[in-house]
Amino acid sequence: MDAVNNPTVSASPAPPVPSSEGAFAAPSVSTFEALADIVAHAPALIWSAGPHGGNDWLSPAWSNFTGLSVAGLLGEGWKTAVHPEDVERCAGIRATSFEAGRAYSLDFRLRRHDGQFRWMADSASPRRDPAGQVIGYVGSCVDVHERHELEETLAARTRELRLAERRQDTFLAKLSHELRNPLAPIANTASVLRTLEHSNPILVRLREILERQVERLTRLVEELIDVTRAAHGQISIVRQAVSVESIVQTAVANSHETVTTGGHRLSVDLPSERLYVRGDIVRLAQALGGLIGNAAKFTRRAGVITIAVRRVAKTVQFVVRDEGEGIDPEFLPHAFDLFSQQDQSRGRMLGGLGVGLTLARRIAQLHGGDVEGFSEGQGKGSEFVLWLPLEAEKEDGDGLEAAPPLDSFRVLIIEDNADARESLRLQMEMWGNEVTTAASAAEALDKATAARPQIVLCDIGLPGVDGYRLVGSLRRTLEGSPVTYVAVTGYAGGEDQRRALEAGFDAFLVKPLRPESLARLLRSCAGQAA
Repeated sequence: MDAVNNPTVSASPAPPVPSSEGAFAAPSVSTFEALADIVAHAPALIWSAGPHGGNDWLSPAWSNFTGLSVAGLLGEGWKTAVHPEDVERCAGIRATSFEAGRAYSLDFRLRRHDGQFRWMADSASPRRDPAGQVIGYVGSCVDVHERHELEETLAARTRELRLAERRQDTFLAKLSHELRNPLAPIANTASVLRTLEHSNPILVRLREILERQVERLTRLVEELIDVTRAAHGQISIVRQAVSVESIVQTAVANSHETVTTGGHRLSVDLPSERLYVRGDIVRLAQALGGLIGNAAKFTRRAGVITIAVRRVAKTVQFVVRDEGEGIDPEFLPHAFDLFSQQDQSRGRMLGGLGVGLTLARRIAQLHGGDVEGFSEGQGKGSEFVLWLPLEAEKEDGDGLEAAPPLDSFRVLIIEDNADARESLRLQMEMWGNEVTTAASAAEALDKATAARPQIVLCDIGLPGVDGYRLVGSLRRTLEGSPVTYVAVTGYAGGEDQRRALEAGFDAFLVKPLRPESLARLLRSCAGQAA
């Protein structure tokens, strides 16, 4: 409070006070002197008003603060010290509250004696007679200028952070697209090499190197994009009853390279009863795999990583324990923060982006569960527990499809990237499909009538006419023919998928295209044809 309280300034007559019986009576001399002294020293500008709005009493602090006389501020005179932009709002709130007979609070700017406008918090309540009728108001104004400026600063900072977050999301979407584009032809080339290598050891080694590095790059890109999508609830979840055993098996298989590279050994303890949870086996295995990978990464020497599954009440807990570096108690609350790593130099040496634990927790939360971390300190290992709601009933169909496609189709591939187009053509032809390719929308329309495709794989980011517009033209050109239209793109957001389906595509595939994804597509088309 910046008001200068000077007890030598004479206060205007104090308002009447209620007696012990409730009736209003004039205060005694001693009571008046005590009240005057309290009011003079109060860190607030106190006022009272009649039932119709005009101020009928002000404390001395008003004069000390504004530099104006108390007499000049009585009635409607207080408005002369209020900021011109706030007068109408203050008067309106005050008049409405007086008319309704209710308390109110508002902030406004009041001119100080040095000419500076300061933010004040004004709070007022009605005074009532014994019959309950409003006979006036009493209120106080407190200087909250610093608080108000801090709130404005925080609001501006919040807006900046939200803008930065939107820019980050846009950047990550573009990054994923740009990284997926070169990964697509490399991955397809590796798949083609697999069919050509036969007994050539050089081709085998080259293909294995390509596959390992593509897998590593793809995993980094997917983790970076997934953690952003998960934060906004944009991860697509296919919910079905899946066995905890299949989740563990998939997670262990996905983590095999990370575990064996460090020389670690896995110890898996599964319950005797068959337990199920409801969710997406791919995402849940990804979350559990992230915990296994984290344990392997931060265990310096070869050790044992234990995975134990247990039923606790109506939940299933996946417990991952390691004998590694452990977690400092001060860092443990931040272990799940995005891009957070306890030892930055160690994190850089081992690689990774520091998003594994964040992504694991967010995937678990999307399934109604959570991930918690425990450690007794550095050098004493750590334990992470992923828990999920228990599914009461089993449903068929959990697991991943991996069988090779058996049927062949006429396929039209529309892709402007020559390497991606050629590698995808080779892959589809080796599975016995009849393939036609096009590098642009115009070429695709020219070839569509003659090729009469049953499946169209169309890149979204085509030059000139993009895939969103092209699919409508293709549908008109091939009207009457049973065709499955598949959007192929490096953009993997939920909005991109929604836009593709609304444009007329039947399915949505994300680059780089995995053989199992293409196989499932062909198998799905075969099922529709049957």
